[in-house]
Amino acid sequence: MKILAVSGSPRIEKRSSTLKLVKMVAENTGCAYDLVSLAGKKIHGCIGCMGCADDNICKLKDDLTPLRDKIVEADAYILGGCNFFSTLNASMHSFLERWYQFRHREQNELWGKPAVTVSVGGVQTEPVAKILEQFCMYNFIQVVDRVEGFGAAGCFYCGYGETCKVGAIHAVHGDGFKITEDNTPCVSKDAACMEKASQTGKNLGKILKDGHDRSKAAQEVRESLMARRGFKKEG
Repeated sequence: MKILAVSGSPRIEKRSSTLKLVKMVAENTGCAYDLVSLAGKKIHGCIGCMGCADDNICKLKDDLTPLRDKIVEADAYILGGCNFFSTLNASMHSFLERWYQFRHREQNELWGKPAVTVSVGGVQTEPVAKILEQFCMYNFIQVVDRVEGFGAAGCFYCGYGETCKVGAIHAVHGDGFKITEDNTPCVSKDAACMEKASQTGKNLGKILKDGHDRSKAAQEVRESLMARRGFKKEG
């Protein structure tokens, strides 16, 4: 069993709470895994050219191209993104848009695989979690758990966070706040969050080792998607 663990954060590893949580989940699965960080990668969003309709292979050539085989070969996914302007950050969104190549003519290479979503924000995580789950649903991937954590807003690193009157630091802490290593948010300082990530990884590993029924899972996700769209249940 192999898991593809993806951190969609564009931040360097030291500052990425998303990467830390994704890695924690993966390390605790007890399964082999590929850990991929999208930081520094050039991945274009889907351009809707429909070039993938014939063979389910995206015709854009960029840093997603060598990851396609990893996506197909993985038995499960850990998908992490962060909150930029109350939505999923662009690099992770572009990465998942390109999974459109797997949706044509009942191509089922991803159907029913289990996934864990990892969502990080400075204030909110729910918008990110919902979008990640929606992308999974469109590919009939079953989200079996989610991990959410709070990291540092960019204001902690920009150099002007202590004096900027329209930034997150001033909004939350007011005047006079001094940035230190100790008060800079990071999920690694949140024992409960890291424990949740650890336990989620163990649960994902157990799901795979116990024998995950992909056909059943795909049908359940499909029915849920149809219900959300207002269609009647088949049969």
